[in-house]
Amino acid sequence: METIYLDSAATTPVKPEVAKIVFKMMRKESGNPSSLHELGVKAEKELKLARTRVAESIKAQENQVIFTSGGTEANNLAILGLSRRERNLITTKIEHPSVIEIFRHFEREGRKVDFLDVDEKGYIDLEGLGELLDFETGLVSIGMVNNEIGTIQDLKKAIKIIREKSPRAIIHTDAVQAWGKIPLNVNLLQVDTLTLSAHKMGGPKGVGALFVRRPELLQPIILGGGQERGFRSGTENIPGVVGMGKAAVLLPRREKMKRVEKIKEAFFQEIKEKWANVKRVGPEPFQGVPHILNLSFPGFPAQVLVQALSQEGVYVSAGSACSSKNETSYILEALGLEREVIKGALRFSFLEDITPEQGKEAVKRTIKVLKKLKKVMGYV
Repeated sequence: METIYLDSAATTPVKPEVAKIVFKMMRKESGNPSSLHELGVKAEKELKLARTRVAESIKAQENQVIFTSGGTEANNLAILGLSRRERNLITTKIEHPSVIEIFRHFEREGRKVDFLDVDEKGYIDLEGLGELLDFETGLVSIGMVNNEIGTIQDLKKAIKIIREKSPRAIIHTDAVQAWGKIPLNVNLLQVDTLTLSAHKMGGPKGVGALFVRRPELLQPIILGGGQERGFRSGTENIPGVVGMGKAAVLLPRREKMKRVEKIKEAFFQEIKEKWANVKRVGPEPFQGVPHILNLSFPGFPAQVLVQALSQEGVYVSAGSACSSKNETSYILEALGLEREVIKGALRFSFLEDITPEQGKEAVKRTIKVLKKLKKVMGYV
């Protein structure tokens, strides 16, 4: 039985071209970029090339990219490294745990933290944002794409409001679920910091990057030998970084992601035709990010569905992979959904090379699982 992987928002398989170059760097080009000998110089050149490739993928300058151990560290470096003296901070109620937990920490410290409301589709309250802002606001963090439901925030409009009402505020965005899925141009976007992660786009796990518009304002959160120009000490993960650089070159074209989106929407329509009691959670069709679809099957516990689908060779998630062990999703709770809808919600997220045939087969197996569970659990 062919396995069908519909959990790309959690992680993606490493692309063959990436795996090849990572293996090469691990076995044949194993130098430390801080070393002065030939192997060290080669490693330093590879580090520079990877930085250039990642920077070019988001239209940034090479010196504005700092490599980290992943999206979580990049978010921490941005927020902690730019807000140590700030007292008034704003984020949303649906951020990734690596963002929202920092703001909860700030709140416990006694800082003024506001968590912005969202509507039932996951869009932030822009009017409410304007009301919260003032001259004392030091940092605002708004995720570009929500990792559970796929909502794309109108960051341009949000940034305009922030710049008008809080000109000194630093603006951060977590773009982990946006990189390679929708166009990213930091010059058009005008954010101060932006987070990327390699393993969401066919790169290796354990490596990410932070774009920083004005690096001179950033304070490090890891101290040591002064690597990454002093912003992130520790010997660079050269195989991982080079792999991320290669993944940046291989990002899919917009046309390919539009094809993925069509397959995703066809998947939803077929599920809806065959299982009337399904609810779409998040943005309307063709309005969200191309690869994420959140569907709820009220009456069926999401964790049970995940396991049952896994036995049929279909791999999905019940919420974020970084918080899926929690009983319910705080993100779905923030949307104001009914309890049964939240408890039955699954995230289907599609790889860039998904085929229409795999989409149809996934529908077939999903319906099979639902019918089987309906009998076992005694639903009418």
